[in-house]
Amino acid sequence: MKNKYKLGIIGAGNMATAILNGILNNKILDPSEIIISDIDENKLNEIAKKGVSTSTNNIALSFECEYLLFAVKPQSSEEILKSISNVSLCKKVISIMAGVTIKKLKSFLGDISYARIMPNTPALVSQGMSVVSFSEGYHDQFVLDIFNGIGKVIELDESLINSVTALSGSGPAYVYMFIKALIEGGIKVGLDADVAKTLAIQTVIGSAEMVKQSPLDIDTLINNVCSKGGTTIQAVDSYKEDNLEGIIIKGMEKCKARADELGAEKPAKKNNFSDIVIYTDGACSGNPGPGGWGVILMYKGHKKELSGAENDTTNNRMELTAIIKGLEALKEPCKVTLYSDSAYSLNPFLQGWISAWQLSGWKKADNKAVQNVDLWERLVDLTKKHTVEFVWVKGHADNEFNNRCDELARQAISTLPPKIDEPQE
Repeated sequence: MKNKYKLGIIGAGNMATAILNGILNNKILDPSEIIISDIDENKLNEIAKKGVSTSTNNIALSFECEYLLFAVKPQSSEEILKSISNVSLCKKVISIMAGVTIKKLKSFLGDISYARIMPNTPALVSQGMSVVSFSEGYHDQFVLDIFNGIGKVIELDESLINSVTALSGSGPAYVYMFIKALIEGGIKVGLDADVAKTLAIQTVIGSAEMVKQSPLDIDTLINNVCSKGGTTIQAVDSYKEDNLEGIIIKGMEKCKARADELGAEKPAKKNNFSDIVIYTDGACSGNPGPGGWGVILMYKGHKKELSGAENDTTNNRMELTAIIKGLEALKEPCKVTLYSDSAYSLNPFLQGWISAWQLSGWKKADNKAVQNVDLWERLVDLTKKHTVEFVWVKGHADNEFNNRCDELARQAISTLPPKIDEPQE
């Protein structure tokens, strides 16, 4: 299966946007080669202005990309990984999720290729420092090119990622604190706030450039600013007395220890049964009339399509039949997430009506008989065998799999032989 997109990004936050800008500004990919998903449609509307495709469907996205980049908060990782764990076709995964190890990613997505990255926030202004760790036997220049587009990149073994977190990952916060202290100190000694800010920022930038370019070690650079009995040495000696370097190192050690704790947390245990995703749809020409149904089953990157048709049926019966056929295709008890655009089929389960109907002998609240009882009974039996989560999707919209099910149903109708009316006597 040829991938529709080179890169899919799950998450449209600040870091994802910075990565996207770096890719586009450096012409690493064309916008047409990228798709981004997020639950926030306002973010997606802004992202779409860059010419990339957008989606709110992580499952569809994971089916269409050569590379899949996770750019979400780590606390959302398990939910998202579970949702695509058995349907993603992607074989190359990039993650910037803090504390989520390659081992944990593998526990959800299997034995494929992984790149774990620890970037930092200056990536937002293309001055980031990113450390890349590849899974065993994997190395990819494309991944390095992405992060070179937002600053600098080095490769390290994943065992050092938590140490990296304590330095470059969290380091911008330490530098911001030092800059803030310089500004507040400048104000205290009589400078205007704006002047103090300008002086502090350029001093830090210039000093960092000196460290970068000078052949001298840092201690020599410090001593070169100081003169015996002068002004600078007074401040430097004060910092030494207060153990400034020790305070910074102690904070980094605490940061690293917490990163170790997070990385050591065990991933949630997976269910003993298989996780399946099913999309269904039904269609009817005439209603009543010839009808068809379509089903897509997805599991561990594999996809299977089913369809069928009947003469003299209704749209509601075809919607129910599609769901039944999808569940009947499963040979063992499974955990199923089932997507349908049929409120008729889903609401009895989502609203709890199905239990009331059964208790009342398949009658509705208005005492009218429930239609299609034969199909409802089959479906209820299947929900006892499988753990099913029903999810309604908007029909004939931007959901690729729902649209494909509709195509399958209509194609099935077209295969029916034309009905020959019986002659009138």
